[in-house]
Amino acid sequence: MKRLNAGVAAFALMAAMGAAPVGAQQTMTDSAEGQPAAPAAQRNAPEEIVVTAQKSGVQALQEVPLAIQAFSGEDLKERNINNIADLATAIPGISESQRQSVASRSFSIRGAGAGASNGDSAIGYYVDDVPFVVTNFGIAPPIRFLDLDRVEVLRGPQGTLYGQGSAGGVFIFHTRDPDLNDIKFAVEAQASQTKGASSLNYGVAGVVSIPIIQDVLAVRVSGGHSYNPGWADEYYGAPDGTPDREGVNEVRDDDIRVVALFRPVDNLNIRAQYWHFRPRQQFLGGLASTNPPYYANTAAQPSFGNGDFKLYSLSAELDFDTFSISSATTYLEGNFGIYVPIAPAGAFSSQFFPEMFSQEVRINSTTNGPFHWLIGGALQDGSGPQENYLRIPAFGVDINADNNAITKNWAVYGELGYDLLDGKLRPRVGLRYYHDKRTFEDASTTNTNTENVTTWRVNLSYVPNDDLTVFVTAATGFRPGIVQSQVQADLLEDVGVPAGTQTRPESSTNYEAGIKWRSPDRSLNVGVNVYINKLEDMLTPTPTLNTDVSGFSNFGDGTSKGVDIEMRWRTPIDGLTLGAVANINQGKYDTVDPAVQARLPYLRPGTRLVNTIEENARIDATYQTWLSSEVEGLFNVAWTYNGNRLQTNGQFAKAHSLYSANIGLRYKAYDLTLFGENLSDYDQPTILLNTAGVRPTPRTIGLRLRVNYQ
Repeated sequence: MKRLNAGVAAFALMAAMGAAPVGAQQTMTDSAEGQPAAPAAQRNAPEEIVVTAQKSGVQALQEVPLAIQAFSGEDLKERNINNIADLATAIPGISESQRQSVASRSFSIRGAGAGASNGDSAIGYYVDDVPFVVTNFGIAPPIRFLDLDRVEVLRGPQGTLYGQGSAGGVFIFHTRDPDLNDIKFAVEAQASQTKGASSLNYGVAGVVSIPIIQDVLAVRVSGGHSYNPGWADEYYGAPDGTPDREGVNEVRDDDIRVVALFRPVDNLNIRAQYWHFRPRQQFLGGLASTNPPYYANTAAQPSFGNGDFKLYSLSAELDFDTFSISSATTYLEGNFGIYVPIAPAGAFSSQFFPEMFSQEVRINSTTNGPFHWLIGGALQDGSGPQENYLRIPAFGVDINADNNAITKNWAVYGELGYDLLDGKLRPRVGLRYYHDKRTFEDASTTNTNTENVTTWRVNLSYVPNDDLTVFVTAATGFRPGIVQSQVQADLLEDVGVPAGTQTRPESSTNYEAGIKWRSPDRSLNVGVNVYINKLEDMLTPTPTLNTDVSGFSNFGDGTSKGVDIEMRWRTPIDGLTLGAVANINQGKYDTVDPAVQARLPYLRPGTRLVNTIEENARIDATYQTWLSSEVEGLFNVAWTYNGNRLQTNGQFAKAHSLYSANIGLRYKAYDLTLFGENLSDYDQPTILLNTAGVRPTPRTIGLRLRVNYQ
């Protein structure tokens, strides 16, 4: 096929307006197309895992000088990792910081982002090289894992390449590309029973890829529907032992994704994507009691936490002999929010209607020579309108706090590297200049803040051979300030905490050293990272006199120190693989704003950072073996642990462990799996609220059937 030459590069790029490095989205494992699976020993044989996290094309994971993990789609399935919350358990230093509902969940990495889910996310989320950004509310994309090719997770500030939404780290979700040559499809169906639910959970999903023009154009469609009946009860008034309704917190989730891949010439990939997901939950994650699980004093009013998001992206990559040009365009629109009843006739409602347009263009070198470079630019134009009200007729409270957060920002960035000592010593430096104009609007007020921020990264790695990488790095991150309603600002003033409708931004500086080693036969992989992360002007929810509304303020500065450990061992027992990750993180305040300390006297310099977890770990074992010449047995068991959590109200959520397992059979393209989640049925709150808080879903056991011809 023909190649596009550099003389028409600009024209092709403008025509495509977008880029996910399609050619770089190389799978780590390929499923057999309906053929018998390879023997267990061969299936577990080491493969070179590749990633694109540094935006410079494909790199071996072993050589990337960052704290990074990558998971193939097949690995996620075999380890029973089905959503971002499951994924977080497999990554050292990550914890769930907020869960209003299936439509609104937030996460933190090494304490960054633990303080407040409101405001722009402290964690970056990318779907096929385009950002998922909800203005002024840092939620994770509620995507279905069915059609993932791989996930890459970077820990620590990534402010140079990924900008203002990555002060704590970045999740990168790579979905599968359409196949330009063959028809491929997969379907799955599952049913399960959750303790306390009156009926079965069920879900169906599927994907089909169809070539339209051989080697040139193909389309891939995927999606699904799932329903989980509720397992928590409802009391219209005070709990009396006889619920007024049972199983009220049901969940429904629908999504559809359509992708077109166009390759008119060998060195140009154009990719268009439409993704619509609708997670919906009756009642919220916060319970009045977690054991038994129930909601109280609802006065028979409805409650929900729903979402409806649409993501459009257009992307392209144009490769030449010495460099590559990429562009990524995305538009996100949605609505999500919560409705909370307050007896006898009141309610709190907060609905968001975000829109975000993003554009990024970059050029990077692709030669094997010692000099490596990347330059790029990005812009965003977004808004986050909110409709908020609090009504408590019994106390004469009727407050409307509708407002809008508007952001118009742009950035330019670049990184340079030069390999020394025949490529063994690799210094790399990066810089990003970011300009953000952020406006707060409500019915009576408009004010604008402008921030000009420079973030940087310095990295030095030593790679003496394919099996050892040692690196040191220093990097900075930036998170814009939170836009909050005038009501929240006034309530903070009432308790002596001055915080206007826009807070100061939060920033971080991370110093880290790491080592990645694997045995010559690649059966054992070990990684260790030690870090010191300095956090300035930390954004944290601050309690007011109204227990239903918190404001947000800059608590002060803090330091997190910790170590990440990860190990993967393909044992001498044929088919048995063991894995372990762990994080120990000690975070303390260096300074606390005097007004905040007066309001929350248990917070002072030297005390623990709120909403952070001091340790987490996961140990799992996977076993694959032939039961006959055509049937393979599959087994996985996992234990996860999260340390206790200090909440803003001064209380501690207890440390807890969770257990999961699955066992199944594989015959050619067919998988049948029996799975169990939260097998010990842990029922205590993992996140404390004004009510009892959020708890894991009760013990769930089910059966899943997959048919995979791709």
